[in-house]
Amino acid sequence: MPASRSRTERWRDCLQHIKDRSGGIEFTVARPGIDPEADSGDLVWRVRVIRFDDAELVVEAPVAMGNAIHLNENIDVVGILSVGQNRWMFRSKSMGMTTTPGPRGMMPALRLQMPENVERCQRRQFLRVATAEVRLPEVECFPLLDPMSAIPAEVACRASMYSGGSTVMPEVGPVFKAKLLNIGGGGVGLLVPRNETSGVNRSKLIWARFDLRPEMPAPLGVTARICHTHLNHEQDVYAGVSFEFAFHAAYRPFVSDLLVNYVQALQDRQMSMRRAA
Repeated sequence: MPASRSRTERWRDCLQHIKDRSGGIEFTVARPGIDPEADSGDLVWRVRVIRFDDAELVVEAPVAMGNAIHLNENIDVVGILSVGQNRWMFRSKSMGMTTTPGPRGMMPALRLQMPENVERCQRRQFLRVATAEVRLPEVECFPLLDPMSAIPAEVACRASMYSGGSTVMPEVGPVFKAKLLNIGGGGVGLLVPRNETSGVNRSKLIWARFDLRPEMPAPLGVTARICHTHLNHEQDVYAGVSFEFAFHAAYRPFVSDLLVNYVQALQDRQMSMRRAA
């Protein structure tokens, strides 16, 4: 039996291995009726595995700047399980929120239906299997030359979310493109293709523009700091990036609320399409 097939059939052992090393899985709220012309991509959350049995998989709640994001019951999700270079995907449904002991007391957690099986992603298709597909949003990244110039840009970004105002750019260097792999408590994981990697070394501080329309009315611009990088097997760069609010602390709750509202909008859209079916 090929090794990849054996690992797929023993995927629960892989999940147990992830749990034992306090690792995580990734998931996104499933988009019904994906429209490539209108949908910019899927926001993927990385969450730690807490426990699982034959009925449910419990993971830490997705967060936005420390604020837990609530998922309603019966929301369709797509999960991603990674071990080394191997990736598997599965479909599941949320079973509601719960709490679990954490390092600082009780913390919110999310209950998911335990999938019956998983599908292995082919390397070239990355995040696509027969029954599910995740499309990673594109991110425009600019070396930030003057951090203080980002403050009026963030103010303008906030206004554009409410009134559709014009975009203001801070003082930046040449753009490089990336894919938004996942989002965690205070930052994101970016995948920078090898033909764009020279931009990663220009500055640790960047101005990042995330396009998550139609759930967000305009691209989100935010100051961020590249914390660590490493090359993958295809010579692309994975960059761990944290959001930086030291120059404009008032922007933090706005970004947090925006991400919470984004997830709620996805849930509302899913439920609306389910009722219309």
